[in-house]
Amino acid sequence: MMPALNGLLTKALTALCILFATAHVVHAADAKSGQLQPARAALKRLIPSLQSQISLSKISSGDGGDAFRISGTKGNIQVEATSNVAALFGVNWYLRYVAHLQISSNGDQLRFRGKLPGPPEAIEKKSPYRYRYALNENTDGYSTPYWDWAHWEREIDLLAASGINAMLVERGADEVLYRTFRELGYPDGEIRQWIAQPAHQNWQLMGNLCCFDEPISRQLLERRTQSARQMVARLRELGITPVLPGYFGIVPEGFAKRHPGAHVVAQGTWNGFSRPGWLDPRDPLFAEVAAAFYRHERELFGDTSIYDMEPFQEGGTPGKVPVSAAAKRIQQMLNLAHPDALWMMLAWQDNPSPVLLEGVNRNRLLIVDIEQGRTPHEAREADFRGAHYLFGGLWEFGGRTTLGANLYDYAVRLPAMGTRPGSKMAGTAYFSEGLDTNPAAFTLFTEMAWREQPVDVIEWSKGYARSRYGSDDPHAERAWQILMQTVYSGMADSVSNHGERDAATESLFAAQPSLTATKASIWAPDQLRYAPEELESALTELLEAGPAVRATATYQYDLVDVARQVISNWSRAALPQIKDAYDHRDEAQFQSLAQRWLKMMDLEDAMLATNSSFLLGRWLDAVTPWAASDGEMRRLQFDARSILTTWGDRTASEAGLHDYGNKEWAGLISGYYRPRWQLYFDKLAQSMKEGTAPGKIDWFQIGERWNGSLTGYTTRPQGNSWSAANKVAQELGILCRRPEGSGGDLVSSSSACADQEGLRATPK
Repeated sequence: MMPALNGLLTKALTALCILFATAHVVHAADAKSGQLQPARAALKRLIPSLQSQISLSKISSGDGGDAFRISGTKGNIQVEATSNVAALFGVNWYLRYVAHLQISSNGDQLRFRGKLPGPPEAIEKKSPYRYRYALNENTDGYSTPYWDWAHWEREIDLLAASGINAMLVERGADEVLYRTFRELGYPDGEIRQWIAQPAHQNWQLMGNLCCFDEPISRQLLERRTQSARQMVARLRELGITPVLPGYFGIVPEGFAKRHPGAHVVAQGTWNGFSRPGWLDPRDPLFAEVAAAFYRHERELFGDTSIYDMEPFQEGGTPGKVPVSAAAKRIQQMLNLAHPDALWMMLAWQDNPSPVLLEGVNRNRLLIVDIEQGRTPHEAREADFRGAHYLFGGLWEFGGRTTLGANLYDYAVRLPAMGTRPGSKMAGTAYFSEGLDTNPAAFTLFTEMAWREQPVDVIEWSKGYARSRYGSDDPHAERAWQILMQTVYSGMADSVSNHGERDAATESLFAAQPSLTATKASIWAPDQLRYAPEELESALTELLEAGPAVRATATYQYDLVDVARQVISNWSRAALPQIKDAYDHRDEAQFQSLAQRWLKMMDLEDAMLATNSSFLLGRWLDAVTPWAASDGEMRRLQFDARSILTTWGDRTASEAGLHDYGNKEWAGLISGYYRPRWQLYFDKLAQSMKEGTAPGKIDWFQIGERWNGSLTGYTTRPQGNSWSAANKVAQELGILCRRPEGSGGDLVSSSSACADQEGLRATPK
């Protein structure tokens, strides 16, 4: 027995020695990379089949700024970084510029077999900026109100891999407001009636509106809070600062009656909506409300270092309250609750006013400058009285599916402003109102937060096309050069007004029917800034791309998106011709052109249905898990539908908000936009036949009927994107204009070529 026992002891001791030796090795590695485990976990989610070939390790930058270094050999890529975000962005940089791969919200291109290539030489990058912020206040209305955790987890990973280190979280603020005003004596039902439903709620947080639709349910408040806690926890895990709403004075109806003597200033209306009252920050009650708000917010989500507050956003009034004193008090209450926190605010329209800036500690301000995309402002250090600011990237409003952005401003003006002597520019702000559109603009903009020199966008697009599709395809490369010279060629100009000149033009299919329509939403641009036939050439080039490119999800999204914009541009040429036929009472020509218009809507809807990014059904289907009853399902469906169509009640809709959130989606075209145009054309045809004025149509009533419907739409793509886009090109006669000798398998329709003679979209 003893020899056997000795043998067992020997084996046990040997195993323990091996265990301790192994543990020492593991801990030695963890000592260097352990702090980057959240980044490693994100890589497992983003690039599961490739992440094992990439090693992460922690370094310091000396000055506290974010930096990364890429080195290594084939199959053994080394990324050293100062933070989880820097590590993820370093990996993303490697994927784009060495491995020629891409991850994006519109699909991934990760086709790679074997070992990943090592970089020819070490790559080192350092961000010159402290803040790389993401999300517009309106994003939670136009894109994310009903996202689940799987969607948010993916988005947060992508934002981190794009170098973002601060992100707005508005979800859950409804519960903070609920608890705050319940504590101050409001009944449960009354305060829930005051809180807007999810897709409209962020405008309440900015003081634009209150009380949209029926009361929000208690279960929905609780579930949104749980969701927000999950989001905030993941952000902190990755080292991304959660930016939370602060309190600047909004109060429910009847606050002054409940608290006699309280000084509440009526704020009037915003686009037909009644704005919440504003409690004078000098009033002693303000301190009580603010303290309760920040206490409940801390209990739910913890502390953070940046709080977003937008007093007098797009209107409102201080009444007789001195703005400087009010702003000072708002900031004092924030810093009483969070001593080192920054107040984040927008430079938008007339805000922040000089008098507001006079009243605050500007060292604790962070201004998101989104006016830069409309009009160049080169003296922001003086404009903002020395406060730090972020260069805003805002190229899309309302969550619209338009294609375009002012890339010159990001590629050239942004680095010039950030690196000049005495600059107070502290970073960048990805600020589009909708997510997951214009991936090229997003990629370039977020890259510029890691560059100090300007970029030639034409040259940049070559590398982008290669990583986007995984190969050097001459047709794809030419397509992207054309896109840079057309939809992405805009830049801010010196015209000073509040129009959305930094946005792309919309499809007239989405416009409330009118023979004189030039845009779908009231503030959108009403003319193209490029020759439409040039964009048609980009579509032709994409259609000519080789089979390897066509097989990628990224190509299929881009092809549908470009073809969609081409059809959108066509509508601008077609509508004036329909008007001309009507004005001349040419019934035959009118009917022919009207039917062609409707046919193109059908073609577009069918094409959009081939890609999951353009499906109305996905938007509506996201609502279902949040509803606890049939009644709540109807309320939330109405919320999600109306933000696309009427937006608000009749007053708000007819004041200009209708179709502000328009989108070219399969299902929305066939189920809403097309029936509107069909009805309109029928009315015009009847008026010509009878020789009378066309009958009036109650567009709001039509919208409300659709909003209240529970009709389902497909959530899965159907058909082939290339075939559908090629059919669009044939129908528009685009293939007729290819240079002689063009190869490929594109087929032109002779009848379409004849029909298209003279029917061209012009830049108007």
